Amino acid sequence: MNYLSHAAVASWRRPEAAFVLGAMLPDFAAMIGARAPATAHADLGAGMRFHYRTDELFHRAPGFIELTRSAFEWLIKRGVERGRARAISHVGVELLLDSDFSRNEPVQRAYVGALQGAAEPRLGQHVAWAVPEDRLGFENLRVRLLGRGVTSDDLAPEVIAQRLRRALSGRPRLALDDASERVACEWVAVARPDVSAQAPGLARDLAAQLGC
Repeated sequence: MNYLSHAAVASWRRPEAAFVLGAMLPDFAAMIGARAPATAHADLGAGMRFHYRTDELFHRAPGFIELTRSAFEWLIKRGVERGRARAISHVGVELLLDSDFSRNEPVQRAYVGALQGAAEPRLGQHVAWAVPEDRLGFENLRVRLLGRGVTSDDLAPEVIAQRLRRALSGRPRLALDDASERVACEWVAVARPDVSAQAPGLARDLAAQLGC
């Protein structure tokens, strides 16, 4: 599950900024190439634990497994290498679900509020990164995500494909070239209706298992 969906699911449980931020921190760490930070802040820590539990349940959800299987088969038939196809199907489904999980205003408020609250004088002072470079990397990411904002509209397939390419760029065996990015873009357009159709059931089942 991607950080925006983690914010959405966390907000169903507790919309407070610290809890929602904690639920996104492990993904933010991965995005800047850092280890997950430590914290003595109770709500941040609870949010981080909620992140791991959410991923555990989500990745074995039948709906998610079916969506990624279907995506993998579609990509393989169009000549995408197996490892790359598996990565595109997994990350791509998660990116598409972001739009469905974050459409409503309370989720968007919780997400933006968590990013705003993560500034150094506020919750940021309770986040212990391993090295100073990680702290700077997180602050740069936080500012960039705030500038991007969040929208209720579906992102264009080209944007999703670009984000897929960026997400996989640090893994040479899985990184997308121009040809595989074009195929990924085509897949996004084809897969979006199925992902959106599955999203309410996935959200409902996940919320029930997490006690939201």
